Amino acid sequence: MLLVLVGVACFALAFSAETTLNAVVVGYKGKVNINEYIEIADILGGKEDGFCKLNFTALEYDTTDGKSVYESLKQARATFEDTHIAVAIGPQIDVFTSTDYVILHQTLFVTSSDELITEANRTMPILPDPQSLSKGIATIVKFLKWPKVAFLSQDDFSPVLALGGMGIFVSPIRLPSNLSSSHADRNGKFKNGTRNGNGHREYENPQLQQTLTTLRESQMDTFILHSMKKDVVKTVLLAAQKLHLLHHSIRWLITYLDFEDISWDIKGMAKIYGLQLLNRDNEDNDKLKQLNDVFNGNKSRLEQGLMGDVVGILRHYLQTHVQDCSIEPATNSSMTAEDFRKVLRNAVTPYSGALGEYIWPKVSLQETSNIRKDYSIPIYRYINKVERFAQVTFGKKEPKVVAFMGREEPHVEDPFKGKKFDVIAKQDEPFVMKNGDTYEGFCVDVLKELSKSLKFDYEIFELEGSTLNQNGKSTVWDDVITQLKVGNASMAIGAFAVTAEREARISFSYTIISSAVSLLMKRPPDTTNYFQFLGPFSPLLWMMIVVFFLTVGLGLYFMARFDSTQEETTQKFDLKESMWYSLTVLLQGSAEYSPQTTSMRTIVAFFWFCTLVINAAYTANLAAFLTLQQIDNRIKTVDSLARQSNVKYGILNNSDLMQFFRQSRDDPYERMWTFMKMYEEISLLPTRKMGLDYVQNGVGKDEYIYLDDGVINNYNAQRNCELESVEENFGVKHFSIGFPKGAPYRSDINRALLELKENGILDRLRNKWWNSQSNCTVKTSVASSKINTASELDISNMFGVFIVLIAFAVLAVLYEIGLFIFKVVRERKKKKVVIVI
Repeated sequence: MLLVLVGVACFALAFSAETTLNAVVVGYKGKVNINEYIEIADILGGKEDGFCKLNFTALEYDTTDGKSVYESLKQARATFEDTHIAVAIGPQIDVFTSTDYVILHQTLFVTSSDELITEANRTMPILPDPQSLSKGIATIVKFLKWPKVAFLSQDDFSPVLALGGMGIFVSPIRLPSNLSSSHADRNGKFKNGTRNGNGHREYENPQLQQTLTTLRESQMDTFILHSMKKDVVKTVLLAAQKLHLLHHSIRWLITYLDFEDISWDIKGMAKIYGLQLLNRDNEDNDKLKQLNDVFNGNKSRLEQGLMGDVVGILRHYLQTHVQDCSIEPATNSSMTAEDFRKVLRNAVTPYSGALGEYIWPKVSLQETSNIRKDYSIPIYRYINKVERFAQVTFGKKEPKVVAFMGREEPHVEDPFKGKKFDVIAKQDEPFVMKNGDTYEGFCVDVLKELSKSLKFDYEIFELEGSTLNQNGKSTVWDDVITQLKVGNASMAIGAFAVTAEREARISFSYTIISSAVSLLMKRPPDTTNYFQFLGPFSPLLWMMIVVFFLTVGLGLYFMARFDSTQEETTQKFDLKESMWYSLTVLLQGSAEYSPQTTSMRTIVAFFWFCTLVINAAYTANLAAFLTLQQIDNRIKTVDSLARQSNVKYGILNNSDLMQFFRQSRDDPYERMWTFMKMYEEISLLPTRKMGLDYVQNGVGKDEYIYLDDGVINNYNAQRNCELESVEENFGVKHFSIGFPKGAPYRSDINRALLELKENGILDRLRNKWWNSQSNCTVKTSVASSKINTASELDISNMFGVFIVLIAFAVLAVLYEIGLFIFKVVRERKKKKVVIVI
């Protein structure tokens, strides 16, 4: 019995009468999926649908060839001739959706955001129509007081005219047409690309990269990104984030109508304004949340809301037409196209969906406007957090902005937090060096300090290999500059000197270190002479003085033998006393007695005269000798270097210094360039290491001097004690950090560099890499290489005098000890002889 009742109930249900609304979903071939609309209708439907039903039919436009187009149009015309089809749903497709030739009776709900092809009242856009949205965008920009903007879009530039009409300067920028979801994964993460073997980063859409880098170089600070495609918006935003265009000094307006859906993936402290038409708090929209699993992430929230609103509008007006769907009609019926237009025109209660209220005001007793009115779009702002900032209202007159908070933007805290910079480096000691897998050096330490100060992360990479351009110049720095320009790098570090040519292509930070050209040469061997006091006289002259001293002493001794006064005095001129007297006179000492005879006094008088001359000559020559010892007669300037040809010299080939010598028409630089061209093989060196080897070992039998930046030569001199660097007064260079042209974060880096300078950190880092690296016992600084004729005497200058004093003192002591021993031995021998006798 139960089975019979169930069967009867099923039979009655299957053959119950109902009222249907027939809708045709149009689209290009392969792009129409009515199952999505059916599933949405099932989710939104319930008991209130009762005996009301929505039927969906697919109609595809095949553009394969002319015949297919003809057959598609023929089928569409036949389909829409049936007035029991009430509505058409889909994008505008030229003639295929024309209300003049194909869709003759039905209402067309346009699901795309394109500008309306026809102004017919039966063509009704679900999204805000382009004209109204354009005016709304212009009203928002005027409210924000942006005097000029860069307008980015793929194909819809309708807001440009509205912006210009309000006195706003607009720079239209066409985005690449091939932007699609292939450039972002399901989570919206931008595929940044990977670096190839040469360190170049390869991007999936280099055209977008080039567009944004060109835009960055223009230094615009206000942007409008106009698109109704989520993947396009995310791709552009994440690419802009990679190029650090989401900077706190730059403002963006996103016209995508679901700002919340794209704001969650934005990193960094950007200033972004956006439109939020999608209302997630709508009752039907809560049901639509179940569709996330159905669509498997292939539809955005805005697309789901749009499709849900289309189904909701059909349900709403079907129920309005039937009045009570819970009552079974007498017979099956369908809502005609005219019925639908009549209900749409006379409906009292508008439909409120995920994209707001749908109100199409009457323009006459028989027609309604196809433009939505009396709805609002909230304006959100992302600065530190997402918040509702204002709303733009579309009424019967022009759009109007109503603010919920002041225009003043909040302060951005830690604007670099979470940001990562790709830093390209070129190895140059001691600026950048690689130790295993890590980098070190002066520039690396400066980068670390900037990272600590601004709280950003960074990754250092370098290019491998280089070529020569048509002028024979190395392209290493040109490749680095190219990587900055195309957006593959955010900064460049190394021995990066600021030049006019480079300044025209990229930007530079404040100077981190300056340097002039210096001469790197071999330090003379340290030959210390402790007997410099013997230097004023030649060895032969010293021998003559000794002979002269002995001759006078022996002369006094022999003449004293014939002096009768010697018998009456206790101080006799024996051999010892004669020699002592001669030595006393020679050294300008004083004696307790003097010769008494005329002959002896004659000898002594002339001996005094000769001694006076000798002492005067010795004193004068000693002063001159010690002075000459302090004078360095080696080559110390480019002038003296250019005036000779014995000492060879050279520079780094294809360097900035080589360009200086080649272009200079001043003396001595032009003369030096001629010399270096004559000896090009040893003067224009391919590497700095070769120059260092030439300085240390020479070229053949000739000495060698290497010219380079002072910071480079000073560093090499600190590491090699046998070398010294002498700085010149030309070729001053300023080394800085390189940035892409128009990089918005350059001013932040410069402020941080000034703080490092004021706090003495830059000086400490310079001292670390140039003054603390030396293990030499002698000074190798530039200042120590300069001539100083007023310096005091060193211990080495007089040490020989003390050696002689100590030697004779020791000799005297040994003599006295020997004499004492001799006397003791002699006395003992005498005692033994007496005892024997």
